[in-house]
Amino acid sequence: MAITELAAHAATDPAGQPRAILLAADDYSSVSGRVPLSNLYERGRSLGIGVQVSAQSWQGLGANEDERYRIAATADGGVWVMNTPYPEPLTGLAGQRRVLETARRMVGATWGDEGTTREHRVWTADPELIRRLDVGQACYIHRGAATFVQVARPRPSPLTLAASRPGGDGSSGPGPDGIRLPAPRRETNPAAESATDRLDHVTGPGGAP
Repeated sequence: MAITELAAHAATDPAGQPRAILLAADDYSSVSGRVPLSNLYERGRSLGIGVQVSAQSWQGLGANEDERYRIAATADGGVWVMNTPYPEPLTGLAGQRRVLETARRMVGATWGDEGTTREHRVWTADPELIRRLDVGQACYIHRGAATFVQVARPRPSPLTLAASRPGGDGSSGPGPDGIRLPAPRRETNPAAESATDRLDHVTGPGGAP
């Protein structure tokens, strides 16, 4: 509750700098009994604060079903669902879509011209797919649509830094790939040049034009 009050003060302080605020609560189930998340969403919307909350399960979002459904209904930015054994309350946010099933009659070994078509409804976000999600996979539910995503695993960089040994002339010796790195170029510091050196640059050595 103290963090919520601090975020609200930062958002409404007339002397503060304009800023975009995102209040992220990880593993919200540990404090869900003390700070109702629905109030946090409603207050954050009125103050222009983004609220992002995560829980390990549907039950961790609130103390009762009414509180959980109220939270899910006020998540205007969408809901990310990862592997969970009980996804139906969240997949219901995406609703259902219409599907046409067509059956054709077979005459002997060939398809006939007669058939039937029926309409029925299926989940837009299939709960069975969500139950089988693996690490790095998730379903994004927003405004009656569902998008399944796969996060690519990080790969090691294909670039390797060749180990080098300095040579006698200042250059680096050949590394494991046989690459010899040139010696670093020494830059002249203009502030360290003497008046004679600067005159030589203009008139040539010994004052000759």
